[in-house]
Amino acid sequence: MNPEVSSGRRRAILALLAITVLIVVMDLTIINVALTPIQQSLNATNAELQWSLDTYLITFAAFLFTGGVCADRFGRKRTLMAGLVVFGAGSVLGAYADTVTELIVWRGVMGVGAAVVPTVTLAVIMNVFPPMERPKAIAAWASAAGVAFAVGPVLGGLLLEQFWWGSIFLINAPLVVAGVILMGVLVPESKNPAPAKFDPLGVLLSIAAVGLLVYGIVTGGEDNDWLAADTLGGLIGGLVLLVLLVVIESRMAAPSLDVSLLRSARFSAGSGAIALCFFALIGAIFVTQFYYQAVLGFSPMKAGLLLLPTGIGSMIMSARCPKLVMRFGPRAVVAAGACVMAVSFILSSRLTADTPTWLLIVAQLIFGLGWGCIMAPATASLMSVVPPVKAGAGQAVSQTMRQVAGALGVAVIGSIIGVVYRSGMEDSVGVLPEALRDEAAGSIGGTLRAVKAAKLGDQAPALIGKAVDNYLSGMEITMLVTAGVALLAAAVSLRWLPKTAPKPPVPPAPKPTAGEAAGSLGARV
Repeated sequence: MNPEVSSGRRRAILALLAITVLIVVMDLTIINVALTPIQQSLNATNAELQWSLDTYLITFAAFLFTGGVCADRFGRKRTLMAGLVVFGAGSVLGAYADTVTELIVWRGVMGVGAAVVPTVTLAVIMNVFPPMERPKAIAAWASAAGVAFAVGPVLGGLLLEQFWWGSIFLINAPLVVAGVILMGVLVPESKNPAPAKFDPLGVLLSIAAVGLLVYGIVTGGEDNDWLAADTLGGLIGGLVLLVLLVVIESRMAAPSLDVSLLRSARFSAGSGAIALCFFALIGAIFVTQFYYQAVLGFSPMKAGLLLLPTGIGSMIMSARCPKLVMRFGPRAVVAAGACVMAVSFILSSRLTADTPTWLLIVAQLIFGLGWGCIMAPATASLMSVVPPVKAGAGQAVSQTMRQVAGALGVAVIGSIIGVVYRSGMEDSVGVLPEALRDEAAGSIGGTLRAVKAAKLGDQAPALIGKAVDNYLSGMEITMLVTAGVALLAAAVSLRWLPKTAPKPPVPPAPKPTAGEAAGSLGARV
């Protein structure tokens, strides 16, 4: 802990770091509401649109470990500011992209810069805040990350009502400029005082391993063909390089990747619980956004607003988590949160085309309340075994697991709903022209576009009704799968997370002044 940072300055730093996390996490979801205008403006195919989302996720995941290692070695403040500059530059260039290829490239650059933020901001918190204050600071940090998922679609919808699609990226520029300036003024520099020798092989292996693994997951989910050469190549190549990375780092005297962290049940269970819940979270958001817009016919703005209860619930519970953990322990709080998430998914599996809006709000609120119980206590638990000097690298390991789980969530959930939907629609799309049948059978969005392009007339309502029924059938199955994953996270928590919270350290007694010491000596004489 840095003793030179006053309590008021610590609060200002925490607010700045929370907003920084919100900005980069928000970009995981904000693009979803702009896919249609991007497609129309840049003449993009569905596959190209998917890559405009996935490239950010792939580079984000691939550079997490590198960002944490660089922060611990070269300075957390310096690394964080550099990452924000890269993220901001990519945002501006992406906003003015003339082709979808350019947009994909700049989204990748944004992901490289954003990868620094989650790991380094938490490392800064570990350095700035004393142990007694860290649980509340981590709770605020986790709350910002949770709210960001809901804020993205809402902000995107507001911007698209007034401006062109590039505004959802351009909005990052002034926020980044202000953030870098305030960071330079407020945040003290810190790093590992005894860093390991720089390990370029470990850094390159981590980028290649995670990048290939996430690429394989994304392409497999996209095409629903897990035996394709590029999918298998990415998955196998990523796993082989990951094993090689662990073997090499475990044999080094001072490794960049501290493999011993993975042997700690507290670290592995905390990271695993977050990863499993993140799998469920991302998969559920992916499914419900199509449900809101394609099945219920909501506008992007209204669909985005329906995520607000998730953010509100997450914020409420994140703020209360420190007290709940002190009373009931991390194990009970995280397990209860995962079970509450499972309840919300089971409730969502029963949604229909006629479900009233108030019930959708209730389901999202329950979802947020559960998620708000996960991040803060699980993160505090896993970081409690990481020395503050290695906070960046430790958090990078946990964040990498989380991002890989998120990619896997979209891919697996997307594949399941795709298989269910296609199996139910293949016999129904025969009324469409042959050139439109494959797209129409692949997704509910494709069906709606094909119906519009073919101008079916009287046959359209029956085909749309069939599409809605099949999507709801697939949604029921996927929501039950996410509920099962959430319950697995609860089981992991109950088995391996600590039952009681660590006792806060007793602050050292203040040293007596010279006068007090003299008085004490006189009394003894």
